[in-house]
This record gives sequence, structure tokens and C-alpha cells, in this order.
Amino acid sequence: MKSSQSNIVFYLRAFLILLATVLYSLAALCLSRNWSSLLLKLAGIRVHVHGLEHLNPMQSRIYVVNHTSYFDIPILLASLPDTIRFMYRKSLERIPFFGWSLARSPFIGIQREKARDAMKGIDEAVTSISIGESVVIFAEGTRSKDGRLAAFKRGAFLLASRSGKQIIPIALAGAHQVMPKDSKRFYPGDVEMTILPAFDTMKDMDKEDELMLQSQVHESINAALPYAMKSQIQNTK
Repeated sequence: MKSSQSNIVFYLRAFLILLATVLYSLAALCLSRNWSSLLLKLAGIRVHVHGLEHLNPMQSRIYVVNHTSYFDIPILLASLPDTIRFMYRKSLERIPFFGWSLARSPFIGIQREKARDAMKGIDEAVTSISIGESVVIFAEGTRSKDGRLAAFKRGAFLLASRSGKQIIPIALAGAHQVMPKDSKRFYPGDVEMTILPAFDTMKDMDKEDELMLQSQVHESINAALPYAMKSQIQNTK
């Protein structure tokens, strides 16, 4: 009986989220913060934000975030007091409704397998930052399978070198339990979002400085995660 009631609640939540997403997709995520807040409320997800004091309201920046769930995007949209653009994998556009909304949004879709397309995305992100928008990058490149922090890819740090903008690391904990990577179900729960101290960068860093920055940001996020989510790798690549 309890399992049956749980299924009914899940399908009701899923229907309401689908309905809300369809309605907001018509506006191409123009009201993305409102959509995200509504989605989280309907899903029963509570976000606890720490470290807002690390954000300078007068600056645009690059957010580097660990990635464990499809809910990461609405969590960040609803919780960050900033004008942000996400860099995301083009393949996400195949997700019904949500992906279609991404394709019509001002976010930056890239195909990492195509170097020219990836660099075009970096150039677009540099332009966004120069006009006062911030950019969010999931530096692992894909969702973690087990919730643990994986190695970082170069994109966020190349963007930092091209723009000279500071990097703000963010550690998300709990989103993996809300919706694991291989699950088609989501569950109500709590997510801890920790905004960490900024890393200042320089324009036109050399490859060695980029790699050092990449390692430092990885260590910062790793230190803020609970033990079960900590990286099992020694260094970023």
C-alpha cells in the first residue's frame, strides 16, 4: 500500500513538472528562474545555499560546478543571484521538452568532439562575460555516475585564460540522491549548495598555469563535498 501511494505521488509530481516545463518552454526559458523555482517546489527539492558572501554583485564570473544530476541546472538557476548562461552538451537538446527549451534558450550548446564548435562556444562565453553575464560550466563534462567528483576538462580554465575573469567554485551535494544518473525517477530531498571563495585569474595564462588553476579549483570543490562524493583520483588531467 505504501509503495502504491509512493508511486502515485511520484507520477503526480512528474506530471506537474512536465506541465510546468511545457508551459515555460513556450517562452524559451525567458522566465527560467521562476520555472526553476517552481520545478524544485513541485519535485519536493529544498536547496540550502551557503557562501553567498563570496559573490561580488558588481562582477561577472565563471562558475565551476560538480555535476551529478539533471536537477543541477534548475538548482543553480533558482539559487544563484546572478545573470547566468550555461555551457551545455548539445546532446542534452534531445531530452523532451527540457532539451527543446535549452535549444531555444540563450544558453551555450557545444559539441566537444568538434574542436571548431567547442571554440565557438568559448568565444560566445567570452563575449557574454565581457557584457556582464556570468557563465556556468560543469567542468567534468558530464554527470558523475556515482556522485563522486571526476576529473575536470580544460574548457572552464581556457575560458578563464581568454577572459581574465575570476572562477567561483560551487559544490553541490544531495542532487545525486534526488535523481541518480541512470535513474528515470526523482525523489524529494535536500541539496546543499556551497559557494566557495573565488580564484583570481590572469588573461592569456600559459598551459602550466591553466593546469595549476584546474587542480586548485578541483581540490577546492573536493574539500567541500561529503566523504562519499570525494574524488578518487589524484590529479586532474
